[in-house]
Amino acid sequence: MEKKTIVARAKVLAEKQAAFLNATEALIQGTRAERGNISYTLYQSTENPSDFIFYEEYKDENAMSVHATSKHFKSFVETIDGMLAEEMVIESF
Repeated sequence: MEKKTIVARAKVLAEKQAAFLNATEALIQGTRAERGNISYTLYQSTENPSDFIFYEEYKDENAMSVHATSKHFKSFVETIDGMLAEEMVIESF
């Protein structure tokens, strides 16, 4: 199988940045513990603190699917409802 990479871009409402960062903690910890995860990093823009990028690498398509159905991922999606300024942009490579 071939390694899979995801770049997910999030624009967070300015007043929700702290809550968003708090919500990412369990997501990051849980994802890094997944068997097929290679790396999982969150970046916050230095120019616009409301812009975030998740850079994710998985060993294969199956590992990426396991992540997408994980409890910590589903919980994160529910938690950030109402925190985003616009819909997330998710690119897969």
